[in-house]
Amino acid sequence: MSASPAATATLYQDLHAKAMAWCRDFAQYKEACKVFGEQLRVDYLTYLGARSTDLEFHVLDERLERVPSEGTTLSPRLQVGDDGFLYFGLTLFFKETGHCLDEHIRVGVQRSRNQWKVRWGRTEALYAVSGSHTAFFDRVTAPLVDKFATPFHKVRGQLGFVPYVSNDEHLVLAPVGEARIVAEKGESPAA
Repeated sequence: MSASPAATATLYQDLHAKAMAWCRDFAQYKEACKVFGEQLRVDYLTYLGARSTDLEFHVLDERLERVPSEGTTLSPRLQVGDDGFLYFGLTLFFKETGHCLDEHIRVGVQRSRNQWKVRWGRTEALYAVSGSHTAFFDRVTAPLVDKFATPFHKVRGQLGFVPYVSNDEHLVLAPVGEARIVAEKGESPAA
């Protein structure tokens, strides 16, 4: 039994109205996430005691990876994740004459029952809009503090290699299984 043309139009009109209401609700939610992301950046700048140019937004692609060719932006460009979070990127710049190091951070935000949940790298926590944010930022900044507290030649590389400076002053990557160097003595890893 098929529906009459009038019933089909009515069903479509009902679906259309619901779809448009869903789109409007999502657009409002996305705007709230964007404003929250901007405030999160300001809060982190305050926590760090950094300048506005030291922390900027960067663009993420649909795989939530940084798009280097897009540079940085003044406002977060949100990407929808498969996990219900909206994501944006932050770049923390460490600059000095002749030296520059960028740290890239992927941040996901989600609002549920008037509470914000934030995924910052591998850390997930509730984030109160008002009140102190020190504990949250201490937690998400700790890996960065640890990274720069460890000499570069003792940090494991992404593929499981350890960088060291050889006797002829070249940077070499040794597999993790090899004996560690003693940088202070200038020795190379044992074969």
